[in-house]
Amino acid sequence: MLKLVNISKSYTIGDFNQNALDNLSVEFKSKDFVAILGPSGCGKTTLLNVIGGLDHADKGDLLINGRSTKDFKDGDWDMYRNNSIGFIFQSHNLITHLSVLQNVEMGLSLSGVSKAERTQRATEVLERVGLKDHIHKRPNQLSGGQSQRVAIARALANNPEIILADEPTGSLDSETSVQIMELIKEIAKEKLVILVTHDSELAKNYASRLIRLKDGQITSDSKPEEAGAKNGGIKFKKTAMSFKTAFISSLNNIRTKLGRTILTALAGSIGIIGIALILSLSNGLDQQISNFEQDTLSGYPISITESKLDFEKMMNYSQEDLVSYPETDSAIIFDESQLTSFLQPNTITDDYIQYVEDYVAGDGQTTLAGVKYQYYTNMSLLKYFEISDTAGAYMPIYQESTDSEDSSSSPYATAMNLFTLLPDGTVFDKNYDLIYGNLPINDLANGQVQVVLVVDEYNRIFKSTLEALGFDTTDITQVNFNDIVGTELKLYIGTYDVLTSDVNDAMTVTISGIIRQKESSNVSLLYNGLGYTSDVTSYISENYPDEVGAIKSIQLYPNDFDSKELVKAHLDAYNTDLPESAKVEYIDQAATITAMVGGVIDTISIVLIAFTAVSLVVSSIMISIITYVSVIERTKEIGVLRALGARKKDISRIFNVENIIIGFGAGFTGILVSALLLIPINLIIEHFANMANVASLNPLAAIILILISVFLAVVAGLLPARMAAKKDPVVALRTE
Repeated sequence: MLKLVNISKSYTIGDFNQNALDNLSVEFKSKDFVAILGPSGCGKTTLLNVIGGLDHADKGDLLINGRSTKDFKDGDWDMYRNNSIGFIFQSHNLITHLSVLQNVEMGLSLSGVSKAERTQRATEVLERVGLKDHIHKRPNQLSGGQSQRVAIARALANNPEIILADEPTGSLDSETSVQIMELIKEIAKEKLVILVTHDSELAKNYASRLIRLKDGQITSDSKPEEAGAKNGGIKFKKTAMSFKTAFISSLNNIRTKLGRTILTALAGSIGIIGIALILSLSNGLDQQISNFEQDTLSGYPISITESKLDFEKMMNYSQEDLVSYPETDSAIIFDESQLTSFLQPNTITDDYIQYVEDYVAGDGQTTLAGVKYQYYTNMSLLKYFEISDTAGAYMPIYQESTDSEDSSSSPYATAMNLFTLLPDGTVFDKNYDLIYGNLPINDLANGQVQVVLVVDEYNRIFKSTLEALGFDTTDITQVNFNDIVGTELKLYIGTYDVLTSDVNDAMTVTISGIIRQKESSNVSLLYNGLGYTSDVTSYISENYPDEVGAIKSIQLYPNDFDSKELVKAHLDAYNTDLPESAKVEYIDQAATITAMVGGVIDTISIVLIAFTAVSLVVSSIMISIITYVSVIERTKEIGVLRALGARKKDISRIFNVENIIIGFGAGFTGILVSALLLIPINLIIEHFANMANVASLNPLAAIILILISVFLAVVAGLLPARMAAKKDPVVALRTE
């Protein structure tokens, strides 16, 4: 059944070349007890490895049932070892973290035998070698003779046709050696047993055929086989280690190194803990912002104006060559025509006004706390311009009219008015700094109005604004603040006519200071113009009611957050099926504020997660090192598994599954520790910020983090696992 034809095998180490087998030919019958004798280094073990498919000849051919193995691939050799070969090693080579029963079952597991059947077969073969009462022990709980019996049982479990025994009694005392040889002799009655030994006396007493080797060649053969077996073909059952088998093997190995595994999992969990805590805080703060919007900001109005700026787009617009928030007392001239793309028109038609008024009179009775309509006003802002060396006149630089088409100050009049109302309350103080001069103090009874000039974060001011204030911007790029503050204008209430209107009826407007949005603020309320206080508006309404015209803007004040959503839904319904040019958009100030704040929190969270993720990379590298160490420690186990027919991918799977377990442990530990840490964290936040149970981890996020931990652990172990799979089984078995 087994024939070797002109087999040659050599090993090269550096410049030294050793011929282990030299043109060797030999044939074996199906049932026999063959002993191979010879001095150390004569090629006995190499011959055994070639027969067993652990090593392959450089030249010649191995025939199995008449079929050549020259075209065998790795998978064919794996099936051959698993189906046809049983190895008995001198050092027993039991897997220490598996029980006696599990060691014997391993070959059956690779054959795909069911759990019940392989347990039965393994138990039967252990009973045959006299170890039925020891099946649940570990190898380190057995004597030398018992360990070798387990190795024999493992070799027999899959009912192979050939048993290869390499010095099976080399590490045993004489009495135990006799017991083992008697057992092997009994096995040889039904199988081909090829025994390698240096003990010629033992071989003569038990073997039926003696073959002597020297320098890789057969020097004598007591019963040469010349039958020439016919080609009976080969039928191998495909080997495959199931995930469950790999899992059990990995779990058992982890148990033997539990301390190291726990430390590895704890180290790997550090990054998970950091990210989990950041996500918990971010999630909690987002919820707090949402609650804040519902509880506090629901009273902020929904504003409908004739035009608006895309502030989000403007916020992303910057010039890298300019210093933001400079500590200088000068303004940079800026051509505002660059901002044309930021302007979004909003035409409030009579139909839309009627639509809103109908809602206010109907459903708005239950959803709105108030409504505010802002009207166009006939008024003009005047600047004195010299016409000649001896004469001059006041000319309008900004006009509002009850007819919106006649209102102007610049191409951006309705969005970035030269003359605009400052917001009341603390919202202004929280978002704007006075960087030069004084805030407005009005003496309206005596016709005195003070205003402030707004600059952007780079201290820029529109070119048209400076020109309207009387500055020549032809050859300059900056204007000192002290040249701007103190500039006087006139505010004429009514329709101003240069020829007939009396400028003495106008109020005097003085620029008292320069303001700029705070660096810490994310809310832009004003943009590049002159700002006046609300008492000016009240004064005009009370004293010049005939100069107040049509609606300029509408502010709707919802009762609560739910009401606000209903109001917005009603306003959105107006735009249904309308073309883009005809749609009327509104500004939800509360949503704008919370979106900005939420965006900042999300950005901070992403940055913190990115930093924390470094620890995940470090832990992945550590897991890779630990896996590599495990590969080194389990090198002999790798050789044993390959001898039992395990494929390269099966070896990889064992270490990959082990990393899955470690990754899951690290992820689960990280989530568990995070959950425990959230208790004191929430108590601290509640104590200092009066917000209860802010930090909370989303269950989905927890699951994703565990999966990420598993993924990183597997990726980290891929290279060591691949190295393990590529190990030469012969070299692996020699490793101590």
